[in-house]
Amino acid sequence: MGEIGHVVLRGRTFHFRRVVPAHLRLLIGRREFLRSLGTSDPRTARLRAAQLYLASERILTAPVADPMFTPDDLARLVQDFYATILEQENRHRLTGRPMTAEMCERRGAYYDRLARDTRESLRCNRLDDARLVTLSLLSKRKIPLDDLQPADFAQAKQAMLRAGINVAEALKARYAGDFNYEPTDKLLTAKLAELQPVQAPAETTPAPEPAFTGPLMSEVGETFRLKQAARKAWDAQTAFQARSTYRLFVDVCGDKPLPAYTRKDAALFRDRIERLPNDYGKSPVFKNLSVQAIIDTYAALPPARQKTVISQRTVQRHFSALSALWATTLPEGEVAQNIFEGFRFTGAKLAVDQREMWSRDDLKRLFATPVWTGCKSLERRSTAGSLILRDEAFWLPLIAVFSGLRQEEICQLHVEDIQCEDGIWFFDINKRSPRMLKNQAAVRRVPIHPELVRLGLLLRVEEQRRAQNARLFPDLKPGGADNRLGHAFTKRFTYYRGQVKLRRPGLDFHSFRHTATTLLHQAGVADSVKDHLTGHTTAGETARYTKGSTLKQLAEGIARIDIGVDLTDLHVAGPTAP
Repeated sequence: MGEIGHVVLRGRTFHFRRVVPAHLRLLIGRREFLRSLGTSDPRTARLRAAQLYLASERILTAPVADPMFTPDDLARLVQDFYATILEQENRHRLTGRPMTAEMCERRGAYYDRLARDTRESLRCNRLDDARLVTLSLLSKRKIPLDDLQPADFAQAKQAMLRAGINVAEALKARYAGDFNYEPTDKLLTAKLAELQPVQAPAETTPAPEPAFTGPLMSEVGETFRLKQAARKAWDAQTAFQARSTYRLFVDVCGDKPLPAYTRKDAALFRDRIERLPNDYGKSPVFKNLSVQAIIDTYAALPPARQKTVISQRTVQRHFSALSALWATTLPEGEVAQNIFEGFRFTGAKLAVDQREMWSRDDLKRLFATPVWTGCKSLERRSTAGSLILRDEAFWLPLIAVFSGLRQEEICQLHVEDIQCEDGIWFFDINKRSPRMLKNQAAVRRVPIHPELVRLGLLLRVEEQRRAQNARLFPDLKPGGADNRLGHAFTKRFTYYRGQVKLRRPGLDFHSFRHTATTLLHQAGVADSVKDHLTGHTTAGETARYTKGSTLKQLAEGIARIDIGVDLTDLHVAGPTAP
């Protein structure tokens, strides 16, 4: 193989290998050309290697394109960055509260460290330390990453590091009381006569857009969101999600009075958010980026690091929050049409298909895991042992599958909510403070399944009453954006299902409710009784004449839930009622 170089033998297969000269690596984006020749025959390898050598030669000797960035372009980029950061910081000062001297010292020390760290990144040529902020600035100036040569992008990142040092130094000076700091980097001190981009002369003068007056979307949306929550039309979670929706819409379409938006804006909004990764709100990679910058950053990630984009169901939820706002203002004449109506979301699932149910086989496997058969300790619930702890982890899935109650309805149960009438024990699901229910139909009485009594639920009620605990599960603490008692439990149950190999898409705690509803239907329970048990509004003519079910009817219906799992070993001895 001596007469044709760049051929190596790996195992039994020949490979072509050619190192890229150092001065071309950044431009080409690789350190070497390496490709299998797909043969162990030296003669065949020689011929194929010769072809690859000629191909690589054409790449290495191709004329280098002129850089996209001129010195003035780079100066505009970093000056934009520098001015934007300082303007944002000053706006925060003007609207914020007074700071103590200690706070100023801490912030000054932070920016001092930031300046040193950025200077170290520049010294060691760690250009990717400025990757995200560079992508954000390029997006703002509408410079697609695909249009840049690797050398151009590297030059932009280097310039951002240089600007970052001066930004940190300027902010450090401000917290020392010096607002006259002057940047020292040449890119920031460059004198540009034409700081504004040159506009190409228009062939025709477009007609002026109609002027719309009135409050902006950011104000109207926030007012509407708060009213929906105050009227109980939206629960806390829905109201919280709407705030995110309205911010996304303003980000994509600008902050304008509602009449200024058109269906084109709605279509643009859909186009943008459908390209957002599903972890855009959680991943630090996308923190504080605009929608377009998130999309660009996501596209630039290696395929192995790219998550799936948000679901059509989530897109539909965003449109629903916006449509509700427009529908409210339409009768008042504030807008001419609801621009979010008529969009179809073919990928969105029907409610019946959104989650799986726990099948009897699934339930057998679940209740055969350590929480119900014996675990090692409180900290090792998924490890088999001899300890059965009858806490919320033990009770919540059992109550859910034998009652159809929602998770939060169970979590917020008070001892006083377990009542007895005519010998029938039942859960009193009510809206007395601090309880929160999904809607008015959720107020109901749900008889306690005989199996829950045999498992000792009434004994737990008595234990909590004697301990003077108001709630049935006092260890649950509120958390999350909507301050739900089930917030932490949801995470623990998800983790536990993963540990015991019972985790799959669509199967979660809410699936117990689907199971209970399905078992009631399969047992022949009347739809009206089933709806009264689960807190649903009965559809059709039946609802006009069926105003309620007796407690006895409800108890007979709930008793027909048969999960097909033998829980005899968990039954308690002795009295089963307080």
